Amino acid sequence: MPRTSKAYALKVFAAVLLAVAPLAPALAAGPELAARPPVTAIANGDARSGVLQLAGGAYAYLPKGHTSAPAPVLVALHGAGGQASDTLTSFRDLADANGIVLLIPQSIKGTWDMIEDLSSRLGLEMNVQPRYGKDLKALDAALADLFTKVAVDPKQIGIMGFSDGATYALSVGTANPDLFKRVIAFSAGPAFLGKSAPDQYVFISHGEEDKVLSFTNARGFASRLRVRHVPVEFEKFTGGHEVPKAIKEKAFAFFRDPAAATAAAGPDGTSGK
Repeated sequence: MPRTSKAYALKVFAAVLLAVAPLAPALAAGPELAARPPVTAIANGDARSGVLQLAGGAYAYLPKGHTSAPAPVLVALHGAGGQASDTLTSFRDLADANGIVLLIPQSIKGTWDMIEDLSSRLGLEMNVQPRYGKDLKALDAALADLFTKVAVDPKQIGIMGFSDGATYALSVGTANPDLFKRVIAFSAGPAFLGKSAPDQYVFISHGEEDKVLSFTNARGFASRLRVRHVPVEFEKFTGGHEVPKAIKEKAFAFFRDPAAATAAAGPDGTSGK
């Protein structure tokens, strides 16, 4: 599909989904994950740097200088039509600089299961609710596998994504606040926010000139989360459907110290200029 046609299709889908999203309950039923890290870090965890294959068709990137000490973990989700390899290319340097293990899944179809499913049901059902499938199961399997192979810090596990990946990260991340203590969403579409929790931190960024997924999505998510007393850093920027370098750097700084990042934000959570 030509880039312009693909962008138009995403825009139409987002507009329709946004129209039905208010029909969803305030606390939409979310995707529960079973995988949890051990309370005590595993001994003799993989101490190499590089790529580690995982269950569910995913892989982990162990950053330069990685050791067997418990490490922070960030699940990284691609956008519609994206590839796991592109996600690694985009975030490898920041993972290396911050000592963060990346868990990078690949959607089975063109985008993540919940979004694929919704797109097939819109216009056919009233009060469309999110449904998850093989992608969620694969993510659960990958996390469980990672926790047996790499020593992780259970207090520093997060999930992030761009575009459809951000929509999925917000939906899955806020539904599992005891697992994902940080959620990062770059230019998300209409998401189904889960139960979340006040000890979970959320970073949201969006370009004010985005022609693919509306900027109003981001401001709405930030407002709804803050009503639930969830600390939010909201970064707006002049630009379109993208993740500028400066925004990536702010997101990784947020991941390492979310309390400081959200405390530095304004009263509405906004720090973008």
